[in-house]
Amino acid sequence: MTLPDLSIRRPVLASVLNLLIVLIGAVALTRLPVRELPQTDSARITVITNYTGAAPDVVDNQVASIIEGALAGISGLDSMDTESERGRARTVLIFDPSRDIDNAANDVRTAIDRAARDLPDGADAPVVRKNDSESDPVVRLSLSSTRLTPLELSDYADRYIIDRLARLPGVANASIYGERAPAMRIWLDADMMAAHGVTTGDITSALQSNNVELPAGEIQTGARQLQLLARTRFTSAEEFSGLVIRDDDGPRPLRLGDVARIEQGASQSESMFRTNGVVGLGIGIQPQAQANTVAISNAVKAELENIRTTLPEGMSLSVTTDEALFIETALREVVQVFAEAVGLVVAVIFLFLGSARLSMVPVVTIPISILGAAIAMMMLGFSINILTLFAMILAIGLVVDDAIVVLENIQRHRAMGATRAEAARRGANQVNFAVIATTAVLIAVFLPVSFMEGEIGQIFAEFGIVLAVAVSVSGLVALTLSPVLAARLMPRDDRANLLTRLVNWIIGGAERFYRAALTRSLRAPEILLAVAAFAIAASVAIYQSLPQEVTPDEDRGQLRIYVTAPQGSNLDYTDSVARKVEALLAPLQEQGVVANVTTIVGMWGELRRSMFFVNLVPWEDRDQSVHEVVASLRGPLIEITEAATWIRASGGLGIGGGRGGLRFMLGGPDIDRAAEWAEQLAVTLEADPDLSGVEVSYAANQPGATLTVDRLRAQDLGLDAEAVSSTLRTLIASRTVGEFSDDGRQYPVILQAAPEDRDSPDDLMSILLRNDRGDLVPLSAVASVETAALVPAIERYNRVHSVEVEADMVEGADLAQVISRVERAVAELPAGAQIGWKGQAADYLKTSGGMTMVFAMALAIVFLVLAAQFESFRTPLVILLTVPLGLGGAVLTLWLAGQSVNIYSQVGLVLLVGLMAKNGILMVEFSNQLREEGMALREAAIEGAVTRLRPVTMTTIATVLGAVPLATAAGAGAESRTAIGLVITGGLSFAFVLTLLVTPVIYFLIEGLRRDPEPEAAATPAE
Repeated sequence: MTLPDLSIRRPVLASVLNLLIVLIGAVALTRLPVRELPQTDSARITVITNYTGAAPDVVDNQVASIIEGALAGISGLDSMDTESERGRARTVLIFDPSRDIDNAANDVRTAIDRAARDLPDGADAPVVRKNDSESDPVVRLSLSSTRLTPLELSDYADRYIIDRLARLPGVANASIYGERAPAMRIWLDADMMAAHGVTTGDITSALQSNNVELPAGEIQTGARQLQLLARTRFTSAEEFSGLVIRDDDGPRPLRLGDVARIEQGASQSESMFRTNGVVGLGIGIQPQAQANTVAISNAVKAELENIRTTLPEGMSLSVTTDEALFIETALREVVQVFAEAVGLVVAVIFLFLGSARLSMVPVVTIPISILGAAIAMMMLGFSINILTLFAMILAIGLVVDDAIVVLENIQRHRAMGATRAEAARRGANQVNFAVIATTAVLIAVFLPVSFMEGEIGQIFAEFGIVLAVAVSVSGLVALTLSPVLAARLMPRDDRANLLTRLVNWIIGGAERFYRAALTRSLRAPEILLAVAAFAIAASVAIYQSLPQEVTPDEDRGQLRIYVTAPQGSNLDYTDSVARKVEALLAPLQEQGVVANVTTIVGMWGELRRSMFFVNLVPWEDRDQSVHEVVASLRGPLIEITEAATWIRASGGLGIGGGRGGLRFMLGGPDIDRAAEWAEQLAVTLEADPDLSGVEVSYAANQPGATLTVDRLRAQDLGLDAEAVSSTLRTLIASRTVGEFSDDGRQYPVILQAAPEDRDSPDDLMSILLRNDRGDLVPLSAVASVETAALVPAIERYNRVHSVEVEADMVEGADLAQVISRVERAVAELPAGAQIGWKGQAADYLKTSGGMTMVFAMALAIVFLVLAAQFESFRTPLVILLTVPLGLGGAVLTLWLAGQSVNIYSQVGLVLLVGLMAKNGILMVEFSNQLREEGMALREAAIEGAVTRLRPVTMTTIATVLGAVPLATAAGAGAESRTAIGLVITGGLSFAFVLTLLVTPVIYFLIEGLRRDPEPEAAATPAE
């Protein structure tokens, strides 16, 4: 007994089964989380090790090499990127997507604990974080005050705001930009220290001995116990100033205030933050590795409402950038597209059927299939996101197909004189095999999309599974509920209304014309096959000429400007350049194109770098796209000659980082040769017409000085290298010597030479050192200083010394061709040069190979599924040989629309395989039934195609119109929707015309090759 037989005999059972899907699905839909993209399990862990004052080469040799050696053996590690800069090593570990981030973090901590004992004494304990410490915040805030000083503002933010935001669910860290953290600054006067014969060691010892707070115990007094608190820690600059350094026999002891200027100031002043030109503080909310951006944004906004009620007068706290804004806008746009697709599909069904009652048969499939997919989404832990909504939109046109096929065949039997119940039974049973076959083929195509490798594979996994589940449920509905509804909603009489007669007249004329054209084609199949072959060959040539990229350029409503001043530039110089950029953006703000501009000077801990986050007004309030704004600013930015500038729009799909462009690491046997080869390569790349703004990150052009100690002379004078290094570190790099208390909080006490005593290398020579005999020796007696260009940072990529090369790609550049040219240029470098791709280039290389595998897998699975269903290896060839026509139509559409080949269009091409096969199955399966009844091959090919013309036309138009709102989308994230929509609409529309003729012709030719006698058919005869 078939499903249609069972459903018609027990209609209540069929109805209850579908109603259960609706009820459970409705509950599941309300419980699904909302995010931009599916949750990925990519584990990204950062290890930071501070070694205050150490030069980059020292950090590289003594810290980075030890850290990397300890981490190299951890399982599942994809890449390891370490940057050694002055005073800090930062290692970013990226693990395989299948690796659990918590387990990976535990393995990293275990390895770091073992390696910590091998680090130099002055190095801090490594800090492990389950995210990239320099990753992009999902929410940026601006804090300003008209009454508080920068120092007071920073202290307020640290006391009352940061912790409240950092504790929110999903937040990894709340970072402050432009911070002026309080500290007790002790500025040492080199001249007064020399006059009084005092060294840094004397001052350090005095501070460590006197500025302490130790437990004093308790006192027992009879029946009472008193806790004793000894207040021995300093709390003000005056108390520090009075600290006795040395008590001579003179009239008064030597105090700290005699040889130093003491004040409560900022621990560091290495960055500035402005919003729309107003100086303040920036707060960046960084997400945990797998956090929900929308949930974080909502939690932050709710907490801000509570925080604002407690702010002092004159202080304001506002949101400057919010990644959730794009997500929510894009989701609203996709939901609107969903509604438009439903409306178009319903309209098509009504026009073809000419009856509102009969239209309900396929229309009810839409909500049941979507809600059935929602059940699977809840069970698998999926979310409502842009890609799952894409899947639901594409499913709208697909899920009605099976019901349309069933209903159309039921109507045909009804027109032949059968009763309503008998027509429902015969019609549904006759296409039972075809519905199962098409459903199985579509599932076989959609599921391989979920098998793509890497992070993109995880992102598209939900897309493929949701589509597969929706189609599965639609097949179930078509074979259970559709026959039941058709038997009851079909009119008792055969009288047709005006719309039905008009549609039947048009379809009848189309069938007569189609029969005549098909008859001629079968007489001279060579002509049709030549046309099809030409179309396929032309599409291959067009495909090879299309530009290739990871994702289309999306208008996310935000762009970024990067400014890099020359090496050695101080904060004031970089800020002067930043203000020129702000002046360029001011007219756009006045014109209502730019909503706000956030400026960070001293980005990534480098005084010479600054970054601008430029948010445009909402999409509906502007005529210019973000790419047009970028193009208009590129020329004026180039005219700023004081620094190098780059401008980029934010990328899509959340992959490849926010920096965009072309990025790669060039490795070599050592850092010097890697740098030399990188410079040679940069010269080659600057001549590439598709690249601009080529930058090599490594350059030994940081103005600096090298101090050389005469070790023999130092030993003769009773000095050692440790004494020299310790003194220089204190005076030049600074040294933290204890803490002081202020209003219940502990702040560092920082010892350092006054700025005027360390603004020239010559100032070093007057530094006094105390030898092992207690005598004072000037540094000039044992050392010499030479000015030289130094390296600001040293990088390793997968433990190989490497140099990062970065360049902008001009609009319309083909990423695949650029990658190929770069790799050829690297191959011409000396042996030992190796390249490691980063960003969108790395993503492209992963996805391109992965998509080829997915496409091949889809074709293979479809072939095998069809072979099993038709019990023939010949029949699947008939169906699959028409697939290239659909792909050719899709490629032609992309070319005419000026689109690129990207991950969205490639996924669309894979889906097209199933959509094309579906139409072929309907024709071939019915032709086989006719042949089993004894009809000749030629007549069976013609009759099967003509009989199936109406359902094939209906399903094709429904699928195409269901994807039209995607192809014509506008607004936030429209570019990705357009890419996949154009492939479906163009591919199906183009192929529909050709395959109506090609499929019967190929069927006739291939089946005509069969010479063995056909076995007796056991299938139900066509009626």
